[in-house]
Amino acid sequence: MSYYVQTRWGDSEDNPKKNRMQEILAELDAADPEHPDTWLSHESGWTLSVFESGLIVWENPELDGGARYQEQVSRVEALRLWLLLSRGEFEVIESMPWLDGYGPPIADEELRRRQQVAAEITLNIQRESYDKLGPEDDARTCRHDACSRGTVKFSVFCRPHHFENLYKQPSPFTH
Repeated sequence: MSYYVQTRWGDSEDNPKKNRMQEILAELDAADPEHPDTWLSHESGWTLSVFESGLIVWENPELDGGARYQEQVSRVEALRLWLLLSRGEFEVIESMPWLDGYGPPIADEELRRRQQVAAEITLNIQRESYDKLGPEDDARTCRHDACSRGTVKFSVFCRPHHFENLYKQPSPFTH
């Protein structure tokens, strides 16, 4: 049987032995929100992902069953499951108490917090982009209806209207 492990930092290894699997799982002990997981995939299409938080996800994208998960799984248990998967013992893994989905639902308060953080990040990125447009040239008038501002370099629009043309939304910035 063939299987491979994808490490959390992007390396792929074919048919690693138990001690190497332990090392790969131990990498999850260091916090890295950008690379939170590692996974073992079997030639059958089954994959078991292990996250630093203790979340594990069991799925086969080639089948219609959808992903399932468990929380608070120890590294020892994750290793046991990887070994089962590497040997093709799917029925043992399937018999475990899985919940549907890729993880627990996010609480409304946490969802609002994440949306606020995302909105702040987006606004900061847009502000940087807006500022990089540079000064307006008053010798040329913006082509937007009823706008008398000058244009930015390499554009027929002023800064706010250039922003609106790029982002397809009203500019939150005026100067």
